[in-house]
Amino acid sequence: MLRFASCVLLITVLGPLPAAAEDTDSQAAQKIDACIAAHAANGDFSGIVLVSRRGRPICQKSVGRASHAFDVPNGAETRFVVASVTKTFTAAGIALLAGQGKLKITDGLDQYLPDFAHAKTIKIWQLLAHQSGLDNPDYEAIAARSVSPTDLLTIIGSKPLLFEPGSTSRYSNAGYIVLARVIEKLSGKPFGEFLAERIFSPLKMTASGTLSSASIVPRLAEGHVPGVGTVFLRPQPRDPSSLFGSGNVYSTAADLDRWLQAIDRHELFDITKQEYPFGWGRRTWFEKQVLVQSGMTNGYSSVILTVPAEELHIVVLMNTQSGFTADEGKGLLGAFSGQPLAAPALRAAPPAIPREVLERHAGLYSWGEGKVPMRIETDGVLLTLRWAQSASVVPLTPLSDTEFLDRTSFGRIRFKDDGLMWIQDGKETPAPRAAEG
Repeated sequence: MLRFASCVLLITVLGPLPAAAEDTDSQAAQKIDACIAAHAANGDFSGIVLVSRRGRPICQKSVGRASHAFDVPNGAETRFVVASVTKTFTAAGIALLAGQGKLKITDGLDQYLPDFAHAKTIKIWQLLAHQSGLDNPDYEAIAARSVSPTDLLTIIGSKPLLFEPGSTSRYSNAGYIVLARVIEKLSGKPFGEFLAERIFSPLKMTASGTLSSASIVPRLAEGHVPGVGTVFLRPQPRDPSSLFGSGNVYSTAADLDRWLQAIDRHELFDITKQEYPFGWGRRTWFEKQVLVQSGMTNGYSSVILTVPAEELHIVVLMNTQSGFTADEGKGLLGAFSGQPLAAPALRAAPPAIPREVLERHAGLYSWGEGKVPMRIETDGVLLTLRWAQSASVVPLTPLSDTEFLDRTSFGRIRFKDDGLMWIQDGKETPAPRAAEG
């Protein structure tokens, strides 16, 4: 049975709002409530959504289980791994050190990590802006073992640069791993201890912290990955040490709402003084200036979003990987601007696909202009997808003999004689078959 805590009543019990604002917020809360319920019915939502305006909760809805094994529901006190939302804290750590005069973002990396292989060619700002050219670790090779920050930097440094630093940009976990190590060097403290002392404790984010190898975190939701249809599966083992600085923070919805408030009100540092809000994405949606960050890792998905001018906050924390977060919360924000928020139809039970059809689809494909490898495999019962060197293997839900759904992104794969077509957000990207080896 799905478990729900409705979000539509909160605004009626916290004192009066202006009538127009209350109507808009009430209508938006109802849209969000219906949307989440529909996604949950398809097995595509398990977690919590919290929306607030100027410190007042508008909507809070928790769905599903923190533990399927022990039938523990998700709730307001449930903690989740926030994945790449961690980068907002890593970037903040650099800002705090810069505010103390301990570094300048225009400094070369070699001033702080002289032994790192590429230190002489990279500036701090290039790490922050995903312009360092550093390649990520081979997560598949290290996923199941504990790796120290020193070892992570050695692995990253052993790989050639993807491009000349500053010449272009490419989203990089590796850059933020290196930044976390800079924080440790300059502060003299482990990364998690630095965040606790300089960010979590001052802001009273008492339910937040960082994961480490073998750590046990009370009330931490178990992560899940989507299987075929509406099924939840256990993810493949992954030691959290590989997420150092780039994805290893855990938190609650309330703590992250507090973090957004601190960003809006410049409590620890003034993000508007930065050339770009490092660690965040800057968007203009529905004529609103938005700061947003999203994340997805082994069994978890997340979004945090703020409209600073309104102190309108959206926090989504999930203990499953789902395309619900693929638009970074834009659809949820649109509900507060009178936009429709489509609730998906209930998916039919997946059809059985003959083994010979699955085997015909299996193979290596080359996606888009970047020729990103897509490996489709089968065990004769189902198809799975793995992108490039990712450690994540995603079961695909069949919609027909030729069309399959990736529930982690809501992308659809349509197989053709000479390859496949990837369909997402109304866009089609071809992926022809590629040679093995």
